[in-house]
Amino acid sequence: MPAGLYLEIDASELTGELNRLESVMKPEQFQRAMVRIYARTGQHVRKVLKTDLPHDYHIKPGEVGSAVGNARVSGWSCSIPVRGAKRKIGPEFKASGGAHGWNSLHRKYRVNSKIVKAATSTLPAKMDSYGGQPPFRNLGSKLMPQTYTRAGKARGPLLRVSGIAIPQMPMNRSKAEVQKDIVDWMAKRIEHEFQMLIRG
Repeated sequence: MPAGLYLEIDASELTGELNRLESVMKPEQFQRAMVRIYARTGQHVRKVLKTDLPHDYHIKPGEVGSAVGNARVSGWSCSIPVRGAKRKIGPEFKASGGAHGWNSLHRKYRVNSKIVKAATSTLPAKMDSYGGQPPFRNLGSKLMPQTYTRAGKARGPLLRVSGIAIPQMPMNRSKAEVQKDIVDWMAKRIEHEFQMLIRG
């Protein structure tokens, strides 16, 4: 997957408020107000993600904050880069299940991982998206707690098994909460612009 993405927020429900703001401002005033609204909202996104993503995923707020870049305002648009590779099963998403030495390849067991808060995730018996071989964890290896699978029936190469990346989280299980919190903040910024206009 890509190293990152740009978070897009649907703020169409605020169109009426923006039109009302535009109707009482001069064009240059409105343009400056929009830049301020987008800039302040963009700056707030890091806080939103640090709060919302740990509600749904086993991840620390500091890890989320490190993945969120600075808001980039251009005209009336704002983009927020969110970067991060898929998180490894074991070192980053805690895992259980496995065996020591060669038993890790031959003994039957399932690898479980704490990825989402709603339930423990059980890896498939065969990792079809990697090479169709089972996942395994050699509990006696210095490379653990990483979970591996094989690219094919041969002994190698070994492939690290990973879960969802931070950039994917606000687009999946956390999408509704993230969307609502960002739009709510943007609505507050619009109201703030009205109050500034009233105060003159």
